[in-house]
Amino acid sequence: MAAPAFLHAKADIILRSCDGVDFRVITFFLTLASSSFDSFIEQATQSDQIEGDLPIVSVEENHRVLDIWLRFCYPSTLVEDPPLHELEDIIPVLEAARKYSLKPLEHKVRQALKSRVEKEPLICFALAMRAQLNIEATLAAEYTLRQSLISVRVPEIDLITAKELLALLTYHQKCGIWVQSLGVDLSWIISGYISLNATGYQWIISGTCGCELGSRFLLNGQRPLKWWSDYMEQSLMSLYDKPSGHTVLVGVGDTVRDV
Repeated sequence: MAAPAFLHAKADIILRSCDGVDFRVITFFLTLASSSFDSFIEQATQSDQIEGDLPIVSVEENHRVLDIWLRFCYPSTLVEDPPLHELEDIIPVLEAARKYSLKPLEHKVRQALKSRVEKEPLICFALAMRAQLNIEATLAAEYTLRQSLISVRVPEIDLITAKELLALLTYHQKCGIWVQSLGVDLSWIISGYISLNATGYQWIISGTCGCELGSRFLLNGQRPLKWWSDYMEQSLMSLYDKPSGHTVLVGVGDTVRDV
């Protein structure tokens, strides 16, 4: 059943969703939101379906999508802003926004997708690719680097082509391989401190604790402390699987506490 705002006594048209839910709406609000809705008025005058004294115009959207874009068109004094909590609504609502030239609603959909990208990057990538949202797709691809190369299967993966999935997996693999070079040449550490006009990297290779030295890495020709070398080695292993700065930060707290 439609929300009370869409059962208004002053409605002048009925929009019927594809799943048979009727929305009694005021066309004035729709035409203010977009000139695309002028066609509804034209269809209404030609409709042979009447309920009471209101013409019925059938639309292709289901009642969930219809409710969302109607909420967007109506003033907030009559109805709450449209919720976009479910990722399953992203594609159909975006298609409706484009169909009816509702640019602000399209922007709202894109923002909703971005708000979920950190927790569900693979799903968001698939949705963004299907919707041809290049900025959101790139952002989601970057966040997938926080996960393993072979992630848990999600239904939305069927929204993209094999070529698009291969491109994402290749990107992930190349990032994992490239980051390993940071363990071969540690000059980036020294360069980083020099750019800050500091020589603070000395704490990595010396100290008053009498700590054991590592055997794998060389930093400016010297062996770093073992605990630091162990952390670097573990980080490189983790980064091969999840090549993201977030991966490095995950184990920092435990390493520092154990020193």
